[in-house]
Amino acid sequence: DMRGNIFASFGSRLGTYLHTGQINPKFKSAEPLNQSIISSTASAFIMSIFLGILAVVVANAIGLKTTFTDMLLISIIAGILSAFLMLLFAILIAFLSYKHGWDPDNLTAPLITLVGDMLTLPLIFLSLSLITGFETRIREVLLIVLILVTTLPILKYSLSKKPKEYYSKIMKESLPILMVCGILGILSGTFLGTKIESLITIPGLLILIPPFLEDGGAMGGILAARLSSMLHLGLTDYSIKPSKKILQMFLMVHILGVPVFTLVGVFAYTVAQIMHIQTIAFPLMLFTTIVAGEILIAIINLLTYYASILSFKKGIDPDNVTIPIITSVVDLLGVMCFIAVLVAVDVI
Repeated sequence: DMRGNIFASFGSRLGTYLHTGQINPKFKSAEPLNQSIISSTASAFIMSIFLGILAVVVANAIGLKTTFTDMLLISIIAGILSAFLMLLFAILIAFLSYKHGWDPDNLTAPLITLVGDMLTLPLIFLSLSLITGFETRIREVLLIVLILVTTLPILKYSLSKKPKEYYSKIMKESLPILMVCGILGILSGTFLGTKIESLITIPGLLILIPPFLEDGGAMGGILAARLSSMLHLGLTDYSIKPSKKILQMFLMVHILGVPVFTLVGVFAYTVAQIMHIQTIAFPLMLFTTIVAGEILIAIINLLTYYASILSFKKGIDPDNVTIPIITSVVDLLGVMCFIAVLVAVDVI
């Protein structure tokens, strides 16, 4: 999820740069592009270290046996591998969509977060397999080497006298938000854990949660990217009351949510039936998914709008902060909406 946050924001920035003419989709070097690539890579490396430490703290707090060295190694190696894959994918999606006359804002956020989620577990397992055969001393040396290799270039570039307006702004605005998002991710997992016993009694519901949260975050990401581009282009003001154009965008997201969450319900029910997993009745599953999804979209619309306009009014680039905020809050609020509807219909 963190990799999706970092590189979906990168994709959103690319969309803004393309719309405002700061870069062109010809895969040529340009300062906004170069500095955005460096800042996204640096953020991925820094957050890999931060999340590794956070994972150790949480694991120890809940009584799980783990080692500091192994957790950090797995997090850093997975972060390095994903950074290069996600950067390439984000640039290809943004540039190729723009060259074909499509709006990158409609594609980058959902596709990048999807690919980020798809890569996370395989890269974690790959990282684990890479370090399994090493002795403890070798792992410790490898950890030190990787930390130095990832942090020293970042430190050197940050302290250099080269003009780096884009880099400095992105790092200053995005890193604190990303760290808060990492903590929110743990809170959403904790909240889900409090209801896990009820959900386990109907295991088919567990199939619903990942695609439900993924699609909620994707729609929030699309809205955030489009709002950011509109603000940068001066196509909307930033008043407290949403304009008619913004309200129409909200309505379109709600309309889009009906078929999207319907498909999520159909998919989850079909998988449960094929795998002979106990679940709730099909009409009830559809009702729960659509209602919870529409409630979540209403929250996402308002949260995305006010996060975008308030950050823009404060001189903060919405591309740097809004998508991480939305996708992380969706993880927490999405679980809450889903469980609230299940409780309301007396399923759990």
